Amino acid sequence: MPTPNDGISWLPGFFPQGFSVTFAREVEPSDLLIQMGCTEDSLEPLSREDAEEIDMDEDVRVIRAGFCDGWGYALQSWDAHILTEEGELMQRVSEGTEVVALISTSTIPWFAYCANGNLVCSFDPGTPRGRYGDDPDRFLQAMRESGIAVDGPSDRDPVAAMLEMAETLFHLRIPVEEAVRGELLSGRID
Repeated sequence: MPTPNDGISWLPGFFPQGFSVTFAREVEPSDLLIQMGCTEDSLEPLSREDAEEIDMDEDVRVIRAGFCDGWGYALQSWDAHILTEEGELMQRVSEGTEVVALISTSTIPWFAYCANGNLVCSFDPGTPRGRYGDDPDRFLQAMRESGIAVDGPSDRDPVAAMLEMAETLFHLRIPVEEAVRGELLSGRID
């Protein structure tokens, strides 16, 4: 059982049907949700179960957010709202800060890093040779060290390698008790 100090490597085990998490340095949860498109009047504390039920039953996207170790984080079950608008949303959220987006849905795994409104590096950890952004090779050494297959086949699960790389580079952490068993501030996107 993961503990609150386990970083983010626990995410696939607790969200086997997919997740996306967007980290924004020094951005409070309410601000992050609003920047991602949630309406201010929809903000309320919700458990994971309640958020997922609303997401399925009411045809809205529900994103839950918290703050840990200097990073605001927005966690979404199954979906990846942060990738909408062809990545422009992610770049807008990064204005004046930096953003790390980690996605593992039924259709795509994805890593993206934006700073001050610019896409710096973005790639699919399963096919990392196609990297995008202003500095697509910025994390090349960290990718190799975590087992992402940049130089050929790898025995490492691409999502596990991506999460390890991001956790190591940015010191990212989400407390399991908060995200899985507790309530987080949540917002809705119609």
